[in-house]
Amino acid sequence: MIKVVLVRLDGTASDEFRLAASESLVTLFDAHIVGLFLNVLPEPALAEANVSVEYWTRLLEQARQRGRDMEEDFGKRLRGIAASAELRHFDVYEEEQAGVTARECRTADVFLGLRLSDVDKTVELRDVVEEVLFESGKHLFLVADQKSFERGFEHAIIAWNRSREAARAVAEALPYLAKSRLVTIVAVEHGEPLETPAKRGEELVTYLGRHGIDASAHVANKRGLDTSSALLDVIGEKKADLVVMGGYGHSRLREWLLGGVTYKLLRKSPVSLVIAH
Repeated sequence: MIKVVLVRLDGTASDEFRLAASESLVTLFDAHIVGLFLNVLPEPALAEANVSVEYWTRLLEQARQRGRDMEEDFGKRLRGIAASAELRHFDVYEEEQAGVTARECRTADVFLGLRLSDVDKTVELRDVVEEVLFESGKHLFLVADQKSFERGFEHAIIAWNRSREAARAVAEALPYLAKSRLVTIVAVEHGEPLETPAKRGEELVTYLGRHGIDASAHVANKRGLDTSSALLDVIGEKKADLVVMGGYGHSRLREWLLGGVTYKLLRKSPVSLVIAH
């Protein structure tokens, strides 16, 4: 059940995107919205540089005042999105953002953010996304486009490999799947045919059926592609608008070095992601 949606706000252009997506999600689940405003202060190192104490103090107070001004504006905007809304405001240093976000997510059902990008610097911070994924105990809903989903989803894809992470993601995604018109479980063949029903996702079809979710299984042949590219092909072919996946079955370093499925889907998925670890 999704009843508390937390969205990070930072005063950048990305806030418009986040708030629009939040309104869709809050409307879909009739949920409470929590705006987490992290006002980033000047780094303490500046105080040790060749600047006067007066100059440092002035910078710090200007940053705090900016935060107070933005807090008032964010409060009004959140109340315009949902009748049940709150704003949590913290003045933090840059390196504290990830830890504070993960901590605050522990009393929410989902962290709503934006898909990562190696090009666009106005989207979510990689360390924030990873800290929430590993340390909050909650799932993430990462938005990739500006499509409204307040009435639900047309076609949800589940990336299934029978891993612990994939199972966790499916459990977290049940409310989204229940709001999807079509659900397809996608297993990717790695050379050898997926001969057992479990590997093909047919056991998951039965499991979802017991939750009142009608799903079908689909086996994707890689055809020389890596797993993430095969999944991206299926997303396009099925005209999906939601992907459910487990995050980081391998170590983050290995994913970063080798370009694993999580690494690529977080950056290249054309549709929203429900992701859990």
